Amino acid sequence: MEPDVRIREALPEDRDSIQVLMSTYFLDIEGVKIEDFAVALTGTKIVGAGAIVNGRFPEVHSIAVHPNYRGKGIGSSLVRYLLIRIKGRSDVVSCVYARTTSPRFFEKLGFMEIEPTAKARLWEDCAGCDRLNTCRQSVMCLKLG
Repeated sequence: MEPDVRIREALPEDRDSIQVLMSTYFLDIEGVKIEDFAVALTGTKIVGAGAIVNGRFPEVHSIAVHPNYRGKGIGSSLVRYLLIRIKGRSDVVSCVYARTTSPRFFEKLGFMEIEPTAKARLWEDCAGCDRLNTCRQSVMCLKLG
């Protein structure tokens, strides 16, 4: 990661910048609370953001890095930062999940791809989706403990 990039918890005033960054990749963050996000900054500019959502299970949600800053380890650092939040919590299940079109990115972080049919079991929005059988998203799992 670039030495001048730092990661911190997202603040309420970061919401608009996060939304703009996520829209670059057509990522929907509706319903995701600002306190679920972390941001990567260079100076005062947000150059990356990601969330970990705890519903029925923890899910890495909406990782995005500004196109000018990709390939510098910022996305990986964001995921590691988010994972620290949930490791060691007694209420966390044994696996952190992610739905992604970039499975290699998550594999580098220790996630393993699981069967595509898991989407319908794990996520209600996938179960009801008319594109479930042609979906390009991979299901990734990182075993905890």
